Amino acid sequence: MDFRKLQAFARVYDLQSFSKAGKDLFLSQPTISTHVLSLEDQLGVKLFDRIGRTVMPTQAGQVLYSGVQRMFRMLEETKADIHDLKNQVCGQVVVGGSTIPSNYLLPSVIADFRKKYPEVCIDLRVGDSIKVCQDVLAGELDFGMVGGFADHFDLEHGLLMRDLLDVVVSPEMKLNISGQIRPEDLKTIPWVLREKGSGTRQAFENSMIDCGISLQELKTSTMVQSTEALVRCVLAGVGAGVTSRLAVKKHLESGELVSLDVKGLNIKRNFYIIRHKRRTLFTCANILIDNIKSHIRDNGYKF
Repeated sequence: MDFRKLQAFARVYDLQSFSKAGKDLFLSQPTISTHVLSLEDQLGVKLFDRIGRTVMPTQAGQVLYSGVQRMFRMLEETKADIHDLKNQVCGQVVVGGSTIPSNYLLPSVIADFRKKYPEVCIDLRVGDSIKVCQDVLAGELDFGMVGGFADHFDLEHGLLMRDLLDVVVSPEMKLNISGQIRPEDLKTIPWVLREKGSGTRQAFENSMIDCGISLQELKTSTMVQSTEALVRCVLAGVGAGVTSRLAVKKHLESGELVSLDVKGLNIKRNFYIIRHKRRTLFTCANILIDNIKSHIRDNGYKF
C-alpha cells in the first residue's frame, strides 16, 4: 500500500473531515478523497460513511486505522533505534495521561525536556485512567501516567507520587453548611461527579466506602468528563466536587472555592507510571520518564 494514501486515510480518521485532513497535509480535498477511494478499491471495502457533514469510520476503517497506527509506530521506533546507534536523542514519544497529570504536571516537564532535546516530538494524549491503560496494552502509547491502573499481567506500574484530593464548594454553598461536617452530611448536598473510569472518582468512592457510604447515596446533580468541567461547575455553584489539590490550588488561595473539612474523610490516591512489560522503550522515552521523576522530586511532591 502507498504510504501517502495511508497517511491521508489516517488524518481523515483523526480529524473526521476530508477538508481538514487536506489542510493538515497541505493537499487538496479532491486529492485526499482520491487517496481514500483508491484504498477502498484496493481493499474492496468502504472505509468511511459520510453522514451529512460528518465522516464516520466503518468497522473496516477502524481495523485499518489500528494497523496503520502500528505501522507508523514501527517506523518511528526504527528511526529512533537508528539514531540510538549514533547516541542521538530524537524521534517521537507517545505519552498518555489522565486529566491531572496531563494538565497540571506534564506541561512543565515537557517544556523543560524540549529545551534539552529539541529533536524529540512529544505526542500527549489525554484520557481517563482506564482508557490510558487500554492504549498502553494495545501498544498505542509508549507509557502513561494515571491515578488508577488496570490489573493486567502485561501491565507494569510504578508508584510516581501521592496526591491529596479536596472536597470543594463555592463560598455561597458553604454558607448553607454549618457546624462540624460528617460523612453522612454529604448526602444532603448536590454533587458534581467525574465519570466512571476516572481515577479521581475511584479514590473518592473508596474513601466514602471506608466511611460506610456509597456514591449512589449522594445527590448527583451533574456528571462531567474532565477536571476543568468539574471545577467550573463547582465555581458556578452547581454542587460540591472532589478533585486534586493541584487543580484547585489557585481557586482556594483566591477564595473562589472553599475546601470542606469532613471528619474522618481523608481522600488520597497515587499516581503511577505504567508501561507494557513486553515492549522496549527507546532512549527518548526513558529519558522523559527520568525527567518526570526529577520534576516531582524537585517540586516537593510526596512519594
